[in-house]
This record gives sequence, structure tokens and C-alpha cells, in this order.
Amino acid sequence: RILFNELKSGQAVVVDCEGDPNDIENAKLVFRAVARETPAEEPVEATAVAAAPTESAA
Repeated sequence: RILFNELKSGQAVVVDCEGDPNDIENAKLVFRAVARETPAEEPVEATAVAAAPTESAA
């Protein structure tokens, strides 16, 4: 979004998850810009989600 000038100087970026955050295959991160003078939504403490197991290359 920065590369396409969708975010401007002085804005805060709010990052959220669209969909079920436990379904990492289908969930998407969404970003939106808000003016810094306007408080964003109450901050939510992030929780760690275990990564899906990966197949090892043999």
C-alpha cells in the first residue's frame, strides 16, 4: 500500500484479520490507514498461532 501511495505521511496503519485467524489457509490480513489524531480501535493483544507443519524436502 505504501508503494501505491494508499498510505500517507502521518497516518497510522491498522492491521486486522479477515476470516477465522485459526484457519491460516483461508484467513487474510487486511490493512487500513487512519489519521493519527483519531484513535484507532482499542488495541487487542496479539496471540501466537502455531504455524502449519511443512513438508521437508528430501
